[in-house]
Amino acid sequence: MKNSRNARRYAEALYDVAREHGHEEQIERELLAIRQVFSAPSELVDFLQDPKQWMNRSRIIKSTLMTFSSELVKLLLIMVEDHAEQDVPGMVDHYTYLINEARCIGVGKVYSVAMLTPRQLEDIEAHFAERFGYKRLALQNQIDERIIGGFKVVINNRVYDASLKAKLEDVRRKFVPLYKR
Repeated sequence: MKNSRNARRYAEALYDVAREHGHEEQIERELLAIRQVFSAPSELVDFLQDPKQWMNRSRIIKSTLMTFSSELVKLLLIMVEDHAEQDVPGMVDHYTYLINEARCIGVGKVYSVAMLTPRQLEDIEAHFAERFGYKRLALQNQIDERIIGGFKVVINNRVYDASLKAKLEDVRRKFVPLYKR
């Protein structure tokens, strides 16, 4: 919990600074590259976490990321100083969430028993964009055979469950007395 809270704070600080300078899109593109470096095992991350290299960390980050925006480099320096390298992927995810919210774009997942056709996915996106208050939705289809039938949409921790499993659970709750559950 603490790590995700820190990642959110870092992302919000970066987003505020990027918005002040009008660099939101540029930093978003740069963060996609940063996520790949910090998500997968890499020599850079190993180097940054090596206590013997503590004095060289800022020099290495500055030289490695010299083509990146100064706001992003400064944030990464702060995160490395705070030993928060493991929070970088979470920070990137939350920054992406913030920029999508500003654009009125919702990002989420739709769970179904079988892969949805592109047309079905577009129809669900169009319907739920209005329902959840977004201009546009970008939904990713995931297979979940436990839902039996129908689909379940999850957007920013909000759930719309139109699955057969949810309907059966609802029927069970209505007809089975509390003491027999």
